[in-house]
Amino acid sequence: AEVLPYRRLSPLTPIAKSGVWLAAAAFTIGRDIMNGRRELSMLAVFAGVIVGLGLVSGFASWWRTKFRISDTELLIESGLISRHSRRVRLDRIVAIDINQPFMARLLGVAELRIETGTTDSEARLAYLPVAEATSMRHTLLARRQAPGELAPEDAAAGPVPPVAPLVRVPLQWHLISILARPESILFVIAALTVIILKSFGFDLTAFGFSLAAVGGLGWSLVTKLIGRWNWELAVVPTGLQVRHGMFNVTTQTFHVARLQGLQVHEPVMWRPWGLASLQVSIAGGVKGDEEGAQGLLLPAAPKALVWQLAQELLGQDPSQIPLSPAGRHASWLAPASGRRLAFGFSDQLAVSLEGVFARRTSIVPLARAQSVSVRQGFMQSLLGLAALRIDTPRGANPFVARLRGVLEARAHVEQLATAALAARVRPQSSLDTSNLGAPPHLPHARITSDR
Repeated sequence: AEVLPYRRLSPLTPIAKSGVWLAAAAFTIGRDIMNGRRELSMLAVFAGVIVGLGLVSGFASWWRTKFRISDTELLIESGLISRHSRRVRLDRIVAIDINQPFMARLLGVAELRIETGTTDSEARLAYLPVAEATSMRHTLLARRQAPGELAPEDAAAGPVPPVAPLVRVPLQWHLISILARPESILFVIAALTVIILKSFGFDLTAFGFSLAAVGGLGWSLVTKLIGRWNWELAVVPTGLQVRHGMFNVTTQTFHVARLQGLQVHEPVMWRPWGLASLQVSIAGGVKGDEEGAQGLLLPAAPKALVWQLAQELLGQDPSQIPLSPAGRHASWLAPASGRRLAFGFSDQLAVSLEGVFARRTSIVPLARAQSVSVRQGFMQSLLGLAALRIDTPRGANPFVARLRGVLEARAHVEQLATAALAARVRPQSSLDTSNLGAPPHLPHARITSDR
């Protein structure tokens, strides 16, 4: 087996990692200048000490880190005081993503994140030159021994082909999705209240308001917009690739062969604009840069576009599967949402609908089902209700149809188990990029949406 020699990270790694120290120095200096606590000369010395410590720490970490690739594993040696050696089996790699924080973008380097789906799941190489990181990702995918998950062109030698965006989410979709949410309304109300109270000379603390809390709420909305800036979804040989970020650019790849299910979210405040989001569940799990962003394919897009992509991924239109409501006593346990719960399945898919203000449709391919079960709590058993659960491989969220009639749920267990067995032996469909076109009425999108 060919073993490549040990290599080091980019010599610019200490500078790229010092961004955190620079931010800490800037925050401390800015705070002290506003409070008038130190002379400028002392502030300059303090900033120099902080940045110097960051550079020394980064250089020591860079010097003690090296890696090499064989035909079967990636070996990473690291550790400043105590040495740490990690061996990553290439056939256990779930995903390889490229991340570029702001400082790394300025220096032309990138971080390679290697997800294996184990307990200590993520291995990182920070930082490599962008071209080298892309080439190394290509090499690791080529040497990964996972039959059926790599298209021949992805494992071929030669330069990495450019990725053409399939969907580019425009700014107006992002703005609507962020502004049309409870946090934004709360921020506007709090900000207006603060302005009114200050204009009349009232003490904010007497009314329980804090400028830091209001500013933090506004900043969380801004960071969400910055993180989802220039969101692009593209088709690659192994599945779908997402790239986004204004300052920190993140690239994630979702392997279609590991797809365990997906969810379509339709918050009530998005519905007047016809928007929805699409989130996938991948075996082994996927990382997210923000809460609720794990497996996010489209943060906000026209509903027809979202359902079209879901149909392409699943090989069947889930919106055409008839759904039946929950058990007749469901309203006792879920007064608001009991009437909205619904469930249905075909020979390929199981679909569950729930939520009033945040409607969520969960879909799981039956070929991925590992087990089907009926679960009852004390109150459910008294009302003749049960939850129907479909478990999928580790890392994927379980599929649950809540508050079904107990006799119906038990009958569905047998039907779903039989359908899942038949679906596993049936050839599985995959994403067919030849069917993806360009609708004239959806700017920045290249997939059809005539539903």
